[in-house]
Amino acid sequence: MIYLLILPAAFLIAYSQIVVKLRSSYGETALETEVLARLMTFLSDPWVMSAYASTLIASFAWLFIITKLPLTIAFPVYIGVTFLMVLVGGWLFLAESITVTKVLAALLILAGIALGVRA
Repeated sequence: MIYLLILPAAFLIAYSQIVVKLRSSYGETALETEVLARLMTFLSDPWVMSAYASTLIASFAWLFIITKLPLTIAFPVYIGVTFLMVLVGGWLFLAESITVTKVLAALLILAGIALGVRA
């Protein structure tokens, strides 16, 4: 199914968001350090750089995806799948809670994706 093309791009974006969140919590807080020094710390972090690289690769993948799918379907599916991946990744790697509200939101997103790809 052609919609599976969206999964690698969504995974790369979810990866980048989770890594940036993980790495931003290490070391000093932004208030304890000058902004330029903090920026240099992030730019010298290989994990943060891998997150930025994955975002760049995802943008190239997106260029390919939108040549194969209608934008009005591809974009909502991409955002929904990315949201679901970040939700699960936040739970697995950041120890964020999954509440009833989040589960209901995820189910609504899955229902919307199912309806959207049938349109």
